[in-house]
Amino acid sequence: MDNNQTIRKWSDLYKMNVTIPSEGKTLGQVEDFFFKEDSNAIYALCVHTRLHGDLALPVTYIQSVEKDYVAIRNEQALTRALPPLTRGQQLLARNVVDDKQNDGIGTIKDVYIAVEPPATMRIGGYDVLHGSSNRTLGADGVAHYNNEDNSIVVYDQTAKKLR
Repeated sequence: MDNNQTIRKWSDLYKMNVTIPSEGKTLGQVEDFFFKEDSNAIYALCVHTRLHGDLALPVTYIQSVEKDYVAIRNEQALTRALPPLTRGQQLLARNVVDDKQNDGIGTIKDVYIAVEPPATMRIGGYDVLHGSSNRTLGADGVAHYNNEDNSIVVYDQTAKKLR
């Protein structure tokens, strides 16, 4: 694979260094991401720094997502104000259910993130663990996120393909 993959698994991005390549400086590591549930658009990455704790990195400030690091131009891209959006880590291990709230479709094992172009980063899909096998769920198959019972509701048509 080349350095600039267009789709990356969250498990590959998690703990990835955030760097300023022109300065050879690492600012912190990716800890989470903030996304808008209605569009699956990722607004910002949560970057853990040793000095300032968790900071937000709006995706509009990301130059590129390389094989081993996230590149940004300068430290001013990081902000203390964490957005009031759903965190991506909350998606892991969620139950996947159909419109009728039936269980048995599976649980979220990993999240696929479209990283190209970085300014329009978004959730592209999910790895769903169904029994002992993995299935792929496209983000367009999600009807809505149910935060009350910690599930992801998919359209009936999608549910049939996943079973």
